[in-house]
Amino acid sequence: MKKSIVLLFIVLCVGILSAETSTGGTAWENGILKWTSEDGNFQTRLDVRMYLDYAHFLNSENDFRNGTMLRRGRFAVKTKLWEVWNAEYDMDIADNSVEVKDMWFSYNGFKNGFIKVGHFKVPFSLNELTSSRLLTFMERGYPNVFPPGRRSALGLTKWGNIWHFSTAVYGQELAEKEQTRIDESIGFAGRFALSPKIGENLLFHLGVGGVYQTPDNDSKSIEYKIEPEAKMGDSEILVADISDVETIILYGLEGAMKFNNFCLQGEYIQSNLARLNDLDDVTFSGFYTFLSWIITGEERPYYVDEGEFGQVIPKSKKGALELAVRYSHLDLTDEDALIFGGMANNIVIGLNWYANPNLRLMLNYNIVDNSDNANMGGTLVGNDDFNVFQMRAVVNF
Repeated sequence: MKKSIVLLFIVLCVGILSAETSTGGTAWENGILKWTSEDGNFQTRLDVRMYLDYAHFLNSENDFRNGTMLRRGRFAVKTKLWEVWNAEYDMDIADNSVEVKDMWFSYNGFKNGFIKVGHFKVPFSLNELTSSRLLTFMERGYPNVFPPGRRSALGLTKWGNIWHFSTAVYGQELAEKEQTRIDESIGFAGRFALSPKIGENLLFHLGVGGVYQTPDNDSKSIEYKIEPEAKMGDSEILVADISDVETIILYGLEGAMKFNNFCLQGEYIQSNLARLNDLDDVTFSGFYTFLSWIITGEERPYYVDEGEFGQVIPKSKKGALELAVRYSHLDLTDEDALIFGGMANNIVIGLNWYANPNLRLMLNYNIVDNSDNANMGGTLVGNDDFNVFQMRAVVNF
């Protein structure tokens, strides 16, 4: 039934876009097909993504799955309505299931600002907010276990020449809300970033963020779990279950420097969990840093209205080539609180070939260093240090 609804939705969208083309204009801009009305007050574009992955685990004492998978199968429609209104509907059909991603509308009638309502990513963490089609590596770094991600929210965004500010009040994920009868929890998030530019070639990004929220369920529990930056199979090695949680506070620091075709980026995130019943509070943390070099000379643009980096566009028909290396760390162990979720370090070496704005081939080699407690809650062999070879073909339009 769900698949039939998805197919019907796609057919309707194609029909609407075809009708719009007959009265407006069609443009192909940096790999994005857009339909725009003659007066510019209306615009529609698709955002279709197919990520085809292969992964192979090497030298592991545990039995992880090697093979292929459809990492993402996304279909989105993004629309401008009556000049000052925007809307987006985005769903994922990977893993033989349909999942709503972005579903929101916004009012953009302010100068350098907008108000957004719906289901979207709350403003916290540069790496989390960066679209998956723009990521330098196949998967986000270890600290990505902490951000709230997409929630039902009300958000406000403003920006100036070198600054960006976003804030939101939010509830649960749509899936969570549909599956429970308890009252919805409430959270608050905020992010501020400065992006001064020195000369024509040097740009800095300095950002801070914070989150305050309560647990999403009446059991007052929270679970953090994450894979070794490789999504293949059931490999969520780092797992921490914390009960009797009263509040969750996240702190985030962001930093980046772009010099011509070089980019250095990093983040630190700390999670503080206040607990009930005289239990010890829990503190977790993680960070990553990476260096990217676009060998063929292209630069990654920066957009202050988003407070994020943009898409690499090849200069020639031969495409663009990028070499990158990342180090990340995550600690989900707090001995004072008797929580032993494990600790891990990861080095990822990545090679990207941007064949054109719509096709990218990615190679990642992960070197994983796990602690004794990095054992999926006791169900795997701990202290398992292994490597992962990954490949991905990204097609988006």
